[in-house]
Amino acid sequence: MFEKLKEIFRDKSRDNLFKNLLNIGIDCELAKRGANEEKLFNPWHRRSLGIININSDYPIKYINIIKQDGGKNNPPRWWYFFAIPSYEVIPKNDSIEVKSIRKKSIPVFGKVESIIWEPNANSNDLAERFALDDDINMLSNSLGNIKVQSLHDNFSGFSIELEFKIRNRYLNFNQWEILNRIANMCLEL
Repeated sequence: MFEKLKEIFRDKSRDNLFKNLLNIGIDCELAKRGANEEKLFNPWHRRSLGIININSDYPIKYINIIKQDGGKNNPPRWWYFFAIPSYEVIPKNDSIEVKSIRKKSIPVFGKVESIIWEPNANSNDLAERFALDDDINMLSNSLGNIKVQSLHDNFSGFSIELEFKIRNRYLNFNQWEILNRIANMCLEL
């Protein structure tokens, strides 16, 4: 009885994204819960909903879905981290971070008028490449702000972070291809 009740109220964001990826033709599988990858990108005040392993030749190898529960004055939030492993170790002082900022006609509710890519000191070239790519700008326009960063310590590579304030967001195949184009740009650095 308790297990049925627990299943009813369980957050199914990972399951929904998994089905979405299968529907657009991506070979993937749900990883067993408790994997080490769940600890990546996961501060103490958030929790991982689990990992989706990508079994194809794309540079994105897995997706970690993180949730921060809502409180009295704030709604729940979801982060989707697309992990891109790299064999090259990037020193922390050469780390990259590029964030998209969507400029709207009216704050919060307005239409997105432009996308600005904000780099750290080491990622000006990457930000410029993103800014010149209309598909990447349209991806940020449709999905929300995107953050691309290099990772160190336990994981060597890059991550693409998407943050959602609604539970169910779906990707189409074109958006998946653009995310992998971003991943390839990172691996070319």
